[in-house]
Amino acid sequence: MVFEDLKKRVEDRLSPNELELVGHAWELTQAAHEGQRRSSGEPYIEHCLQVATMLADWGLDTPTLAAGLLHDVVEDSMVSVEDLQIDFSDEIASMVDGVTKLSQFDDLRGIG
Repeated sequence: MVFEDLKKRVEDRLSPNELELVGHAWELTQAAHEGQRRSSGEPYIEHCLQVATMLADWGLDTPTLAAGLLHDVVEDSMVSVEDLQIDFSDEIASMVDGVTKLSQFDDLRGIG
């Protein structure tokens, strides 16, 4: 799957500004996960794209799509929650931060 597939799924219901926001989230996600691979050898970015695609298929809103793409950047890169607040919004940064905290909880429980 590529970003263009995600874009085609949502372009009929998102405004040009919303599409631009999702595109910006994609660009940051790509940069943050550059060279990272999952244990399967698959590029890590594929996971982020799959999450966002699932959220798009559920008809969720633009901030949620952006957060879906960005959901691991704080945990797996040098991007901070504060960076996301500046580049995106408090809402998107808060969603990403919440997912990061949940995954840290799973790690403590031995689930992750």
